[in-house]
Amino acid sequence: MTITDVALSTIAREALRSVDGLETGGILLGNDATDGIDIRHAGGPGPNATRGERTFMRDLDHARRLADYAWSEDRSQWIGEWHTHPTGGLSPSEVDLHSYMRHLHDPELGFDKFVAIIAGFDSSTRVVVAIWLVERDRILAVSPERLPTAPAVNSPHASDAVRHATFVTEEHKETP
Repeated sequence: MTITDVALSTIAREALRSVDGLETGGILLGNDATDGIDIRHAGGPGPNATRGERTFMRDLDHARRLADYAWSEDRSQWIGEWHTHPTGGLSPSEVDLHSYMRHLHDPELGFDKFVAIIAGFDSSTRVVVAIWLVERDRILAVSPERLPTAPAVNSPHASDAVRHATFVTEEHKETP
């Protein structure tokens, strides 16, 4: 699995909004090919998102516009979602798992696997992320490779945000 710096910077920048104690998140767009999964884009919550202490509902219209843009840009498709756990661990909650399974079992969506990124903060309030590959019968912690790309035109601070984000390594993740 790979993730672009642009996608990671969006997650890192948006995740910082959760310092207020409320969850945020967005969609993940990329390609799921036989040789691996590429996360190329990450969306923010959108202006009509609903944020709570243990819940997050993305702005569906905003997500659709991002998906249309990503498809026209490089044929990226919806492959998963990311959200924050501002006060908890980086493992999927029961609510998260239920949501992922609902996506996987919806025949209209056609998912065989679902990528889930959960972001939180370390003791220095630096954004940390854990990436999970969710399948119908198992969940795997994944350590992706970074796939550098040029910063997006609408992300002037992309490289700064990436420097402040880090992946949680296998030995530091909790298993759901």
